[in-house]
Amino acid sequence: MRSGEVGLEVGRGESRRWRAAFVPVAIALAALILYGVTLLPDVLPADAGEFQLVATTGGVAHPPGYPLYTMVGWLFTRMPIGPTPAWRVNLLSAVTAAATLGLVFGTARKVSGSSWGGLAAVLTLGSATTFWATATAASIRPLTALFTALCLYALVQHTSRVNAEGSGGGERAMRAPGEGSLILFFLSLSLGLGHHPSLAFPAVVFVVYLLLKDPALVHEPRRWARPAAVFALGLVVFVYLPLRGAPELATASGFLDHVLARGFRGDMFALNLLDRLVILPTLLRFQFKRVVLLGMVVGAAFLLWRDRRLAFLLLGSFVVHTAVTLTYDAPQTVEYEMPAYVCAALLVAVPFGQLSALRSGLERRELPVGGVRCGILLVFRLLLVVLLMAGAANLVGHLPSYRTLSRSRDAREYAETVLHGAPREGVILSNWHWFGPLRYLQRVEGVRPDVEVAYVAPGGEPLGRTWVRRIEAEIEERPVVVTRYFEGEYGSLRRDSSYRFEPLGEAFLVRREPRVEVRADMRALNVTLGGTVKLLGYRLERGETEPARPVRVTLAWSPTAALSEEVALFAQLIGPEGRLWSGVSDPRHSGEGLTGGEVIVERFVVYPFLHAAPGDYSLVVGAYSSEGRLTAPDGDDAVRLDTVSVEPSTTRPVTAHPRLMRLDGGPTLIGVDYDVRPDGPVRTTLHWAGPGEATYVQLTGREDAALTTAQIPALKRGEYATVGVDRPGIPAQLTVLDEEGVRRWNALFRRPIPLPPAKSGERYVPLGDAMVLAGFELPMRELDPGAQATLGLRFVGQRALERDYVVSAALTGLNADGTWAWRAARDSVPALGAIPTLKWIRGSAVLDPHRMSIPAEASEVPVVGSLSVYDHFTQRSLPPLDEQLGVVVELGRWDVGPPWLLSPLRTGVFPTE
Repeated sequence: MRSGEVGLEVGRGESRRWRAAFVPVAIALAALILYGVTLLPDVLPADAGEFQLVATTGGVAHPPGYPLYTMVGWLFTRMPIGPTPAWRVNLLSAVTAAATLGLVFGTARKVSGSSWGGLAAVLTLGSATTFWATATAASIRPLTALFTALCLYALVQHTSRVNAEGSGGGERAMRAPGEGSLILFFLSLSLGLGHHPSLAFPAVVFVVYLLLKDPALVHEPRRWARPAAVFALGLVVFVYLPLRGAPELATASGFLDHVLARGFRGDMFALNLLDRLVILPTLLRFQFKRVVLLGMVVGAAFLLWRDRRLAFLLLGSFVVHTAVTLTYDAPQTVEYEMPAYVCAALLVAVPFGQLSALRSGLERRELPVGGVRCGILLVFRLLLVVLLMAGAANLVGHLPSYRTLSRSRDAREYAETVLHGAPREGVILSNWHWFGPLRYLQRVEGVRPDVEVAYVAPGGEPLGRTWVRRIEAEIEERPVVVTRYFEGEYGSLRRDSSYRFEPLGEAFLVRREPRVEVRADMRALNVTLGGTVKLLGYRLERGETEPARPVRVTLAWSPTAALSEEVALFAQLIGPEGRLWSGVSDPRHSGEGLTGGEVIVERFVVYPFLHAAPGDYSLVVGAYSSEGRLTAPDGDDAVRLDTVSVEPSTTRPVTAHPRLMRLDGGPTLIGVDYDVRPDGPVRTTLHWAGPGEATYVQLTGREDAALTTAQIPALKRGEYATVGVDRPGIPAQLTVLDEEGVRRWNALFRRPIPLPPAKSGERYVPLGDAMVLAGFELPMRELDPGAQATLGLRFVGQRALERDYVVSAALTGLNADGTWAWRAARDSVPALGAIPTLKWIRGSAVLDPHRMSIPAEASEVPVVGSLSVYDHFTQRSLPPLDEQLGVVVELGRWDVGPPWLLSPLRTGVFPTE
């Protein structure tokens, strides 16, 4: 070859290498832009708030300490960009996540031999719910993902060199190009283990894979020298902890306790893996679309067929890490799985490099050139296209939720309300969720330095009792504010010691003496109900809202004398026709400890129904006792406070039956849902999108002759409306009407719109603005005396949630007089504690199994299944937005008995009488 030709070939090689390096960098930059646009803007709750605080102040986080994260975060807080240090710590996650995706692309391209495969892996991981959420918040998970991706990248690079050149021996091995990737692997592993010790579990698989692919390492100790040196170098970051932490971190035992998180060792392997496997499909579907999961299965199958060692690396890492996280007793499983998500995303890339292998395999089987062979190859190509489209669709579908979150300053609003409202020289007793933002505002921004913020840690006893002890210890010396409420324990404290818990935003001011004056920020009232309850004033936070979005009103009232019986107060929205249009959640007062003339402050959160039409509603308050509603002197049983304007919704509703049917001149039908109740009519919920003028529709039945009519309001572009229609059965079709007769449902046909059939076990019960009960299952074989019954609840998130909710499910046996014969109940964070609602976004589908023991002596009495949802910290109920339901949603009624008596209950669909 002449010198010119050699130069040309070298130039081409350099160009290829430049393009190979450019694409991962471009992908990382694109990801950084995406995560930057959706970056959370301010201080955050829980662990994120702590990370923002310690990174800004150079402190030490909770075990295992995260020294590397803290030091890098400290550097980010000193960068001259962004509005606040908290925002810059959030930015660190975006940069780390973007770098992870660049590495995933390079690894996936190497594994699959296809850039399209690399792109599929990037879309899969980058659009995953939890990866995106942690990429836009102060979180240690993106750095865990980065070190996982670095280890996998280095292993694949090193073993590809071994495959191409052989490991060799002696000086040649020491000079081998693969030495750099080996050093990178051990440095990444060292930093990863120092960042979070959970990486030790997939690290076992990493090291075994390395030895399987490069067995000469065992016999060539000289090749371990530099990797061992950089591994030790990576552990130097731990020096930060004794230098910046408490004095006990300078001792060997204190240091090891913190770094190894020995305080949590009782949680490791505490749960039964077989019992927890039921939530694994929910965890994966929470992140990825079903077709992407199919692509992972196909990729795993190809690896097991063609490269079992690589299959061992990716599948083994996924299985080992998943098994560990499923058995760890902590409510963050959905985040702990991050290394497993990285491995799963790489599996999606594998099919993209297998087209030629599949074609060769079909040829060896001597299948006909046409027909079957072409069909199989066509289906495989379509799968590859669908995988790319599914990743893109996941990204597009999640974008609105994260854009909405990027405009939220919820944690700041909560913390500022509590800090500014706390009495001088008082103490705020805080749970972990709110401790971080409260301390951040104090230490970084200097808000209310006169107030102490104290974290209330669990104390080896019922948590409510710990809080009561802290309240009693503090209130003798100074005013107390609490961020958590315990109905039972605080109720006892109220009765025994006459303490009052007055709302302060979403927290509570603890008062030892009754309030005697109305707060200055309230509008005056002077109405007495039933001669018992005197209404003194109120404050409405906002007079505008949307369907299912809360209205918050604070009410001051006073008992005219000591109460002799329980009294409940309520706040409701009433339409022009006098109909109730809001969910029900009425606080009750037993009267014990309340004195006549004292001022009680009550906070109501009122949710308009999802199907509330746009317009003005009256906000009314009232009270009732065991004898009925208490009336005013003019005879009214409710007092009108103000007008609340309900605007059309700007949030697209979630639906089990998506549709896209544009009416001629009217709005677009975008979804249909059914609430098949245990008794009573079926509620058909129709979802509409603008633009469109006001329209009437008629629904006709499948098996009944009932004809029901509903009105759809006029909508602008970007506005949505939901209409609820109660009928005897499930409708078959919908007909559009106007003043002149039948309206065409599109430009081509004049015909009724066919409606989809109901799914098995289908429900549609909106619960506040947080979630929708979409169905439930009760396997009939388990409803026997003495058996374990699993009530499987299906929920869908209505929006990106910023509150932690608990689901309470129960099976209750009823005596003839309505009293409880027995009761089996379970309250838990959804998905057996694995997916807190704080992790949900719009459209998140979660299966929430509740396992309960039916008493062995349970008699054959009617059994009622029910559920309720409440705020984890305030215990405020999340009301069902259905005028037919109270705070508790009844799921069904049946009898305890032989399985054949329960056949209608297998799917949760109940016959009506």
